[in-house]
Formats: sequence, structure tokens, C-alpha cells
Amino acid sequence: MDNPHYDRFLFDYYQITGALPQTTTAAPLKDPALTRHVLGLFNLYRTTTNRFSVLSRAHLNQVHTAFSPEELLGVELILQGKEAQTAKAMVGRARERKEKRRGANKDGAIAFLERNHTTIACVSGFLVNMRQGRLRLVTPVPGSDRWPLGYPHSG
Repeated sequence: MDNPHYDRFLFDYYQITGALPQTTTAAPLKDPALTRHVLGLFNLYRTTTNRFSVLSRAHLNQVHTAFSPEELLGVELILQGKEAQTAKAMVGRARERKEKRRGANKDGAIAFLERNHTTIACVSGFLVNMRQGRLRLVTPVPGSDRWPLGYPHSG
């Protein structure tokens, strides 16, 4: 969604593969017209539900103000703000907070709920950077001492 012609890319992708890839964005309000074109492709071809990462309650309200219920029909809202009851993934700062809380609580209780979110990444496969002409195989991993950010770093 950072490319102003992303909807054209999606249309070309559909023409070649017969399916739309899932689009996940934390910035659906950055260019509402582009977002509407992307959502329109879902409405036209009905192949994959899109996702909006919602970063706060205010952001959620803005999304609901900007888009009608009909426009959001093919959108999964992923609540990831501080008010959310689940952590996005047990990586990075969330993992550090968990460890601090575990050290502070003798019984090891955790102050927020955990679900099966093990990684920050929502992609596994080829990461293509057309501008740089680079192709990488990527796979997210659960947060650990070795991979505290939930993603292996390569050279």
C-alpha cells in the first residue's frame, strides 16, 4: 500500500494468477482512494480477505468513520493497540515486558493474555523488492533468545 499504483499491481497479479494476494496495512487512511480501489478488487473478485492493523482505539474510530460497513465487509480488523487484550506477538518489547513481569511476580503470572501469535511477520515465502531487484526467502520464527524479534536477520 506504500506504492500509489498498488491497485494496478494487484490487478495485474490477478490477471496472471487468477487470485489476489492478501493485503495487510496499518495505513488504510493514508490514501483512502487507493484503499477503496484495493477493497473494490476484493468486491469484484472475492478471492482473499484483506486486513487492517488497527493501532489504537482512535485509529479504529477513524477507520469506521472513513469506511462504510459495506466497504469493510472484506476486511479483517487486527486490533493491536495498547487497549487490545492480546499482544501482537511475544517478540521485541512485548517479550521484554513479559520477562520483567515474570521476574516481578513470584508466581510467574502475566498481566496480559497470550494467544498463538508467535511472530510479528505475516509472510512466509519470497520477499520481492522490485525496485532493488532483490529476491529473498523469508520465514518468521517464534520469539526466542536467539531470535528476539521473531524474524531471522540475514547479512
